[in-house]
Amino acid sequence: MCLVAVISFILAWRFPFMWLVFFWALWAMAQQTKRSRVYYRVDYEPPRPSADPPRQQTLYDLLEVSPNASPEVIKAAYRQLAMKYHPDRQAGERERKHAEEIMKAINAAYETLIDPYRRAEYDRELRNGW
Repeated sequence: MCLVAVISFILAWRFPFMWLVFFWALWAMAQQTKRSRVYYRVDYEPPRPSADPPRQQTLYDLLEVSPNASPEVIKAAYRQLAMKYHPDRQAGERERKHAEEIMKAINAAYETLIDPYRRAEYDRELRNGW
């Protein structure tokens, strides 16, 4: 459409009927842009939060493993997260402090889940609802 408008504008100086083509091309481009715009609904309401209380994060969620994961999987997940969140691998001071807090939580979760007796006790508490 833009090319039609440009050509008809150039030719309109020599052939007066091309002005009609030029104005038609401008009108067609305006209609095309009207159709391509995204209009948002005015009566939109954001979704309401659900009535369920937020679930507490478990040690399994911290290590990003399933509750029935083997000790080898837990160890591999711990090592991967330790490499990702190790304070020495962070760039700034702020990120380093944040990584330290995460590492403390990851270490505590790993020590609990790697020991079979502590893990069984934790699972029992988890099933009983804390």
